Amino acid sequence: MKVLVVYARLYAECLRQAVAGLQKNAWTLLLPPVLLVAWDLSSAQVAGLRIPYVPGLLLTLIMAALLSCYLYFVGEVVSHSKVSVNEMGKSIGAYFWSIINLGFVLWVGQLLANMLFGRAPNGPLLMEGLIGVAAVLLSAAPEAIYQRGTYGGLATIQKSIAFLQQHWIEWLLPSFAFFLAFRWIPDVSPLGALGLVATELLKGAVIHLGMVFRGHLFAALDGSTHRQRMFKYRGSWPVGG
Repeated sequence: MKVLVVYARLYAECLRQAVAGLQKNAWTLLLPPVLLVAWDLSSAQVAGLRIPYVPGLLLTLIMAALLSCYLYFVGEVVSHSKVSVNEMGKSIGAYFWSIINLGFVLWVGQLLANMLFGRAPNGPLLMEGLIGVAAVLLSAAPEAIYQRGTYGGLATIQKSIAFLQQHWIEWLLPSFAFFLAFRWIPDVSPLGALGLVATELLKGAVIHLGMVFRGHLFAALDGSTHRQRMFKYRGSWPVGG
């Protein structure tokens, strides 16, 4: 029971800090849908190119730039800074190469997996399983990049896996809760353009709140041991409790 109370208090504190940071930077709640629109528009433009290999390369660079932009602003909100749209140019290059390096390692891993399992009778099922495992093991990769400054792709993977090995229950439980919250968002897009905008804005806000919450949780978990957290968040226990 003490463990449940302690981690409930930890999660509540991370959520409180996330809300406080977003109150200071409310405009960043628009970042997920805005960046998604930017990706859709860019993809549509690049898809029309008929030069071999160029569309894929350009899409990779665009994706890395957009992700770098987002991680920069998430990191600033998590660090209790006040940010402005004027930092958009700076944000694009902040973690660009860290993301490119991670993407390259994952691309090589995918090629090797396809070589090993691509022609197997249950190859597609095995690939889906590997993708699912990789998604879990790399779930802390964004935080490793913008909080711990990992640059190489292997370094980011190693940091994420090491973090999951130590804190997988404490980390994945609230992540799953935010995933459920996202899935339960009502879809009012059938109401027309206004409904579509409202749905996307709400989804983006939940995603952003979840990412900022994760940032605070990562910092709290990665910088402490279970015993330290038990001591910090235990509060006052009833006598004999």
